[in-house]
Amino acid sequence: MTRDSRKPDDACRKPPDAAAPRVGDQTLVLPSGAVPSPDLTKEHAGLVVIQGREIGREYRLRRSESILGRDESATLRVPDERVSRRHASLELAWDPVEKIRRVFLTDLGSTNRTYVNGESVGRRELKEGDKIRVGDTVLKFVLQDALDARFHREIRDRIAYDQLTRLLTKESLYSALEAELARCARYGLPLAVLMMDLDHFKSVNDTHGHLMGSHVLAEVGRLIREGFRTSDVSARYGGEEFVAYLSESGAEEGRLVAERIRAAIAAHPFTRVDEKGRSDTVRITISIGVSEFPRDGGTLEALVAAADRALYRAKEEGRNLVRVA
Repeated sequence: MTRDSRKPDDACRKPPDAAAPRVGDQTLVLPSGAVPSPDLTKEHAGLVVIQGREIGREYRLRRSESILGRDESATLRVPDERVSRRHASLELAWDPVEKIRRVFLTDLGSTNRTYVNGESVGRRELKEGDKIRVGDTVLKFVLQDALDARFHREIRDRIAYDQLTRLLTKESLYSALEAELARCARYGLPLAVLMMDLDHFKSVNDTHGHLMGSHVLAEVGRLIREGFRTSDVSARYGGEEFVAYLSESGAEEGRLVAERIRAAIAAHPFTRVDEKGRSDTVRITISIGVSEFPRDGGTLEALVAAADRALYRAKEEGRNLVRVA
């Protein structure tokens, strides 16, 4: 074998320059002062639910006095049947000597008492990390800086809300509905459940593309939010399906609200403008089924199933309709 036909010895190869930086591996140097420093002063006082139906929920303490309780008028409403209507108060007071904000918790003669770190209290100044139990709900007192507060708000938002439609997730709505059904059963109140499904939505994706489909879903979410009262709760059930419940409302009131939403969606031109300025418009309709507690069922599953059967009937009878179980 000649020298030219042999492979060169690895030892003869020129080693790579270890000091030479690889492309894209250089650290970007920012000029001094280019990145603003976050405000890390712990001035945001709040309560975070760490046990209970609304685990993860955060209540910000902004007022000089807030009322924590089960009543609709309570500043910090806790949906727990063992919590009194006006259970406890929280007062914010400025200490001019220490130059800090103090928070005081006062029991308002509640039926099941207020506990801090396992001890029944009448009035207590709260310290960071204190655990407050009211009924079956446990809340943790937190002092957060602006960065912490934004982080926890974004995490809870991602867990509780569908990012496309800005409606609740199905799981979040189910949790709230279970608690509301217990309340309605206790006081003999009605409740309406709505199951909603867009008609021929697949054709929107097939004909106009998935970007248009996403735009339609986002707009439908907005129209649904605007069609309900602030006390009503709506969620994205999955795909192009939606679900909602109306507290202290019967099937007839649920039907009227459903008709309003159906008409709003049918009349709305869904127009999307792409990055090149070209616009595309589609029309779409929705079918809705309505059920009533306790007439059509005493459980969440039974009410959803009854509303779903009414929805199926609306589809069979021509779509773009509201039908009651």
